[in-house]
Amino acid sequence: MGAGSVNVTGLVETRALLKRFEPDLLKRLDARLNAVARDLKSGAEASFARTGAGGSAYRMRTRSKATGFVKSVTASGGSVSPGQKWSSSPGVLAAIFEFADGVRSSKPENVARTKSLIATLNSRYGSTGRFLWAAWDERKESALASIKTEVEAVEAEYTARLR
Repeated sequence: MGAGSVNVTGLVETRALLKRFEPDLLKRLDARLNAVARDLKSGAEASFARTGAGGSAYRMRTRSKATGFVKSVTASGGSVSPGQKWSSSPGVLAAIFEFADGVRSSKPENVARTKSLIATLNSRYGSTGRFLWAAWDERKESALASIKTEVEAVEAEYTARLR
């Protein structure tokens, strides 16, 4: 779990073998990872929608890096135009909700501004919280079990094919 995202990492060796020798099994594994990520995204967006804000606020990303494979669900983000003090863009709001968890990590000069931001969010949208984190907390055990089961099934199928 990152600051504003949930990542499934690793699987580098498994994915490399499957890509090279059994691409259909890699497709099956990727389908499971996508299903888990979609469920997490929909859980976060359902909670986000209860604030009264609409639109797609979260996105899924897949990256293959030198350090490994990453499937992420993250707040869409966005930006506030120069001279604009507030944005109701779903991605901007979701990113703020995910990161505005309190003042404990704020620099001393930003504590008052952070408290003000949180108070503004609460007055406009109710006590929101971190939707992505809450969705992950609700789904973590079943998501990890589902991924583990699929990896084991794919490995067993791969082993059976080698015989």
